[in-house]
Amino acid sequence: MFFGFSALAAALILATPDKTSALQAKQDSRELLLSCDAYDLGTQETTETTVFWTGLGNDSEWLDKGNWMYGYLPGIHKFNKIIMAANDVATVHCDATYMAVAVSLEARTGATLDVMADLNIGDQLLLKGGAAFTQSSVSHVAVGKNLVLSALYSISDQAQLSIALDLYMASNAILTINGDGTSVLASLETETMSQVHGELKYVLGPLGTGDFDVNGPLTIGSTTAKLTIDAASYTSGAGTIELIKYKSVTGAFDAAKVDITGLPAELLYDVRSESDGLYLDISSLESNPTTTPPTLSPTISTPSPTRSPTNVPTTGIPTANPISSPTVSPVVPIPQPTDSPMESTQSPSRGPTNVPTKSPTKVPSASPISSPTVSPTVSTPEPTGNPVEPTPAPTDNPVGDTVTRIVLSEFGFDPIVRTIGMCPAVVTASVVIDGAAYVGGPGRITLYECALINANYDLINIHLENFEDKGLWFEIAFNVDSISLLIKSLTSYSDYWRRVEITYNGEYPESTSTAHFPGFSWDTIPTWVRFRKNIARYEYSDAELESVANNHWLSWYGLGNPAHVKDVTQRIKGYNETHRTMLYWNAESYWGTTDVGFNDEWIAPGSGTGARALYDYNNPDMRDWWVDHAKMMTSDENIDGQFTDNTLSPECDNGGCDLERSVKALMIKRLALELPSDTLKVGNFLRQGYDGGNRFRLAYTDGSYFENQHKSTGLQPKHEGIIVSMQLAREASWKKKVVMWTGSRRNCGCGFNFWEEKDIPLLCKGFNGVDEEPTALLKQDLDKALGEFLMIVEEFSYINFNISPDANCEPWRWDTSGMEEFNRPLGQPLGPPLLSGHTFSRHFEHLSVKANVATEETTFIWH
Repeated sequence: MFFGFSALAAALILATPDKTSALQAKQDSRELLLSCDAYDLGTQETTETTVFWTGLGNDSEWLDKGNWMYGYLPGIHKFNKIIMAANDVATVHCDATYMAVAVSLEARTGATLDVMADLNIGDQLLLKGGAAFTQSSVSHVAVGKNLVLSALYSISDQAQLSIALDLYMASNAILTINGDGTSVLASLETETMSQVHGELKYVLGPLGTGDFDVNGPLTIGSTTAKLTIDAASYTSGAGTIELIKYKSVTGAFDAAKVDITGLPAELLYDVRSESDGLYLDISSLESNPTTTPPTLSPTISTPSPTRSPTNVPTTGIPTANPISSPTVSPVVPIPQPTDSPMESTQSPSRGPTNVPTKSPTKVPSASPISSPTVSPTVSTPEPTGNPVEPTPAPTDNPVGDTVTRIVLSEFGFDPIVRTIGMCPAVVTASVVIDGAAYVGGPGRITLYECALINANYDLINIHLENFEDKGLWFEIAFNVDSISLLIKSLTSYSDYWRRVEITYNGEYPESTSTAHFPGFSWDTIPTWVRFRKNIARYEYSDAELESVANNHWLSWYGLGNPAHVKDVTQRIKGYNETHRTMLYWNAESYWGTTDVGFNDEWIAPGSGTGARALYDYNNPDMRDWWVDHAKMMTSDENIDGQFTDNTLSPECDNGGCDLERSVKALMIKRLALELPSDTLKVGNFLRQGYDGGNRFRLAYTDGSYFENQHKSTGLQPKHEGIIVSMQLAREASWKKKVVMWTGSRRNCGCGFNFWEEKDIPLLCKGFNGVDEEPTALLKQDLDKALGEFLMIVEEFSYINFNISPDANCEPWRWDTSGMEEFNRPLGQPLGPPLLSGHTFSRHFEHLSVKANVATEETTFIWH
């Protein structure tokens, strides 16, 4: 996607009153430089490649071709990734706007780029730790995608920085904005979330500061973000200065990390966060003689701020302290917060209270709610502060086995305040958070503000109820003096490892029809099954296929010639015509079918999984055959769908190529599009360890199989892989997709039974070469698998649990439907899962469950 710089520049001219004088200043400054006409752009570029800065030219100028690795300027005809290595020094004294295509620029540790003219970077600008980017004069830097800043970036008065997507500041980044004529604008092409985790430094001019508008939501990392303001040159007296403009905010600058210097002694200041921006209020001691600290009440009737002072006194009481307490402001007050202890005879794991049937209709989200540091503007009579429970007992502990019920309003909750005692109280049996009315979307809601926080309160005793189908992910945070409910969209992956955050872009649509999906019920845990046999030696018994049909909602099968596959699916359908059968079809290897007119010339060199022959995707005849065979098989009345396995392209790993546009991926997409709309189309698609999670495939398919969910990639935190996988699954379910979750922890087929004990693989010891079913070991595996699956299960989600799909020997190895857990009542979920650290909890009508994905400890309370 090429960023429209000319349109953007035009917009900036309209938005900047002093643009005419700025252009004149630029012309004047150029008289002092070398002649920019002396540089020959050249046309030698012929390929998309990475181009390094060498610095071997006549000077340090960007336009000097001698400074580039191949002797030509990058970005003339083809996309180039530009690398400035450690300690490289480059300057842009002449406009570098020649690039006809998008380029990306990566400045590594110690690299320095001094920009005094216009520079267009059509793709991402990545500035790594220790790099320095100085933008001076009246320059304009335009970034075509996102600016990722882990370095020093300084922008001078009258300079402009425009970013098509988001601005991301890492914890080691420092962005310095000098003067009152700068312009920093993000999300100019697509609204995305910008993030500030480093230091934001303002050097005010006489009138304040310039424009800084992220044009979308903003996240401020409260643990690392720092705000520094140098007001030594400020001369405009009392008023309000807009520091940042945004559409919503999550997080806030910690008061201890706000530093304002240089104001005259007669002026006081306060930093104020509103739903649309961050403001600096400046007032004089004469107009505000008191120095009493501000109250904890929300801000009332704040005047409309401008970027330069308005000389209107603020309504709040200014203070010499940098910022109000970041944890005391409620999200949105509601008339009467309820924390009244209720006597209850229910067990801690509560049964349903008129649980509604899950509706497939999504509730539209309003604007994201503010973080608890945001003081909302309200028009109601002035509140008296945060509500305090009237006349608490000396211990502030409720008496008896109690339930605290927190009922959210449309946009949040007025936090419960206790001045003594612990929150939640030790004897509180459960805390129920009811979200039936909530439509506020992602954000942070403060639930408790207390002197003592019971951080060891068991997560299984916190219940989320009535949040059905809102497309949200919930976490709870036990802070030093508060407890917060953190809410994010299921489509947002911005809190994860940087590679996940950057590549998981865009969305896919929800399914428009589920009529051809498998059946589903909450009566018991929903399952699917996979199986295979050596059909040259063994046959499927009636009992085996009857169990497949009646104990599972769906299955795949495809190993054997077409007549055999059709016969097996027909037998299954004979036992239960509502069971959904799928053709197993491998997209990598010639495996699973015979007698189908395959040409050996379509085999590529090498071998795939299990030393099987690989398809040659470059042969169009092979691709036609692969698509046509699947279409022929699924046209059979007893085959309801098609499952595609081995969908990845290894050559695209780690960004080696664009997987979505690979020949293999296009072949898979072609099959999905050519199959009838009432054919179930599922595959081995969603994988958290790959760029973008392969989410693009669900735009034209009905769902995904999940395996290797625990695998983390590269520098990704150790246990993040399973959590991202779980969010991928919940996002898919919310969009009405089929989720086929595998809970299998090992693959111990029948073949190991004939090995000597010492040769059996470690993962299979205790499962192979045994005379009896290893019930205790099976249950250990199952508990771990169910603990995770029950956090992601929604309608059309199913789990497969077995030791191996190998049906050549003991039935318990491949069909575990007889295990007790699969035959106990489950019931509807009372709400979505809740995460704290690595621990999840969730509640169903007949089961409460807690699972730690790091330790794999699980707790089941059946009721």
